[in-house]
Amino acid sequence: MEVPSVVLDGMCYLGELENSSFANVVDGVYDTLSGKTTTQELLKKLGDVNQINEIVDSLMLFISEACRRNVNAGTISEVLQDLQLPPERVSRFLASHKVKHLTLKSVLAGTKPGNGSILDVRWKLEFARGQGGNVAGPRYSIQLVTDKEPLHFYCSPAQLEDLVSQLQSATFSIDKFISNQAV
Repeated sequence: MEVPSVVLDGMCYLGELENSSFANVVDGVYDTLSGKTTTQELLKKLGDVNQINEIVDSLMLFISEACRRNVNAGTISEVLQDLQLPPERVSRFLASHKVKHLTLKSVLAGTKPGNGSILDVRWKLEFARGQGGNVAGPRYSIQLVTDKEPLHFYCSPAQLEDLVSQLQSATFSIDKFISNQAV
């Protein structure tokens, strides 16, 4: 499983969490993705943990992609070991995944487009920090404000350019379809 560097950069902070915080973050992200709680409730529960927004956002992307692609435990373990997480944390993560991934897969399978409307987009250019606090490069923090829960994610400048290009292409296709219908 190829994991974007922005996601790995956020996940690298998992190793800095205390054991109880690690378990709460992992279980909380699964519960949030499954709809049992909201991101805001999770962040409030976790409190003032260093880099918590980055950790939660990155873990949400990683877990949802792993479930969507039906990634096996061995591949997840490799990714976590590459982040130099201790074996007991890898085991703890895999135990949560084993118990909760089927529920999450069914939730993801039931997700239908059109369940919310985007009301606003907020963005901010940041400089991501990798392991050791070194600047890993620029990235954008994007928040889609919806009529339900805001969606927050990070992307590289290249990923943002691709997203904008895809949206422009979709807009062009819709405009073309509408103009053909009017004739």
